[in-house]
Amino acid sequence: MNTAAPALANLPLGFADAVHGTQTSFRGLLDAMARPGRVHRLESATAHQLQFPPAISPAMAALLLTLCDADTRVWISPAFGAGAAHIHAFGRFHTGLVSVDDLRRAQFAFLPASDAPERALRELPHGSDEVPQDGATLVIDTPLLAAQEEDADGRTTGPLDREAADATPWVRLTGPGVQHAHRLAVGGLGLAFWRARQALQTRFPRGVDVVFTCGERVAAVPRSTQVEPLLAMEGN
Repeated sequence: MNTAAPALANLPLGFADAVHGTQTSFRGLLDAMARPGRVHRLESATAHQLQFPPAISPAMAALLLTLCDADTRVWISPAFGAGAAHIHAFGRFHTGLVSVDDLRRAQFAFLPASDAPERALRELPHGSDEVPQDGATLVIDTPLLAAQEEDADGRTTGPLDREAADATPWVRLTGPGVQHAHRLAVGGLGLAFWRARQALQTRFPRGVDVVFTCGERVAAVPRSTQVEPLLAMEGN
């Protein structure tokens, strides 16, 4: 991978207030992990003041700055094209992260939805029964995130944008942190990804935590969540 870095003077400044930015972003991520399938938005002030590489969304940039430090091994997808080197330099300058070229050595992986992320699900570390926390986190930048909740009778509640309703495939999420069930649509992902994610469910507590970013929004599917692909989105 070509990781030739741009000049330091050309790197985006990241958070306007690094302490506040990382704290609020981390709290938002914890909330997303605790409530799988719900879409959360970055704090407005943090998002509006954040400077980041144009190849990624503000939410992905915020997570890169929040999750990584000098002790973390990070894989950044070459599918970001010429922007990959910029993302590497941005992350290394602000966090000291260690870049790796092998998914099997990464603790965190950042990639666009177009980069067949099912491969990353298979190759990233899954941890072990004794040390499940060694499982990696996969952060996927997507063009669309849409979600709905189910009530106790399995009916979806709340309004849904028609463009989002046409996104396929939808998945149904159940498990810890989900009262009844949530439905989630992630733009750019096909059934191959969700089938690969389903295959990991029998390995719990081993697995990979998945975080989706879209603009200023974040949603998470931790390894404890059960995923069921839906071939079509049912009506309310």
